[in-house]
Formats: sequence, C-alpha cells, structure tokens
Amino acid sequence: MTNSRIRFSREEFVPLWTALRERIIACFESTGKIIDPFGRRDFWVVDEDLGVALVEVEIMTLDLLDPPVIYALRDLLQEYPGFAITVSVVPPGGAKWPGMGISLFQGEIIDGLKRSFLPPPYRNLHYLGSRPE
Repeated sequence: MTNSRIRFSREEFVPLWTALRERIIACFESTGKIIDPFGRRDFWVVDEDLGVALVEVEIMTLDLLDPPVIYALRDLLQEYPGFAITVSVVPPGGAKWPGMGISLFQGEIIDGLKRSFLPPPYRNLHYLGSRPE
C-alpha cells in the first residue's frame, strides 16, 4: 500500500524500512509511551517487513491519536518517499470495535476512525487536511 510508483531494490529497501520503523518508535517514545513486547505496552510497530513500503503501527493508548503525534508521523514520511504508515487502533480491555485507524502517505492523512466507538474525549479529533477513508 503506497501512493507512489517508486521501486526499491532489496538492498535499498531494508535500510529505509528499518530506519523509518526506528524513527516511529522514537517518535512515540518521545511522548513517554513504551513498547514492550512481553508486558504492558502503549503501542507496537510491526517488526516484519513484507517487502512493501509500509510500516504498520498498532496503538493501545488512544492519546497517540492526538493530532500533533499523527502530524509528526506524517512529517517523517517527507524523508521516505514512496513509504506509508498505517496506525491501527486496538480496542481497550476486549471491547468490540470495528477495525479503524489512520493511513499516512507523504503529505496526506486518510482518516478511517469510527468516532462513535471512541471514548468521548477522542470523538472530536480532527486532522487538518485529512480526508475520509
């Protein structure tokens, strides 16, 4: 999933994908959030590249949907033409929510949040320049 026709050789792709993944983790950690695959975690960045110019993120802490965080992720893509980031919301405590999230491309936010399922403080989130899914 990418909005670019840029093609990468495997030798070009792996370092770019890895660097973008590490920068996403650093972005979230700079907000005080943790990634711990064996215990409590606020987010997870999928660690398996499938040869697609996409880094998949799962968030368990809804404040990672705050516009400044999403803008920071979108802005990271300026340095990674052809890459995209998906941010999927993991429902808290076994809640039954439909799949939802945000897709980020270079300079673009596609908002697929289903706000009626989110707690009240997150129902009015708005991302400047975004478009619906």
